Amino acid sequence: MSMIGFLLRQTAVIRPWIRYANGEDIYGEEETRPCRLQRRRDLEHTYKNPDGAMDQVVARAKMFCEGEKIPERSIVTVDDAEYIVIECYRAFGFSEDHLEVVLQ
Repeated sequence: MSMIGFLLRQTAVIRPWIRYANGEDIYGEEETRPCRLQRRRDLEHTYKNPDGAMDQVVARAKMFCEGEKIPERSIVTVDDAEYIVIECYRAFGFSEDHLEVVLQ
């Protein structure tokens, strides 16, 4: 187990977003990953949306996990609370990389 893996004590159920078609979102198969969720009410996050414009939102939480990048607009459920992925990026710490996922 990686060093950061010891900190991932919660479980996230992820429904990865694939595309928007016929007026609805299409999701892939659910997957489960160990994670750590940090709930915050004051987390302002600025990001570049798919249209290329800068957008600023107040995120509800930030999740730390390992694995492949999670697409924006995916649905993440942790502790019976449902979130939508705003942004997912690879970060480095504990001498290994991990994902930081901003959730709304």
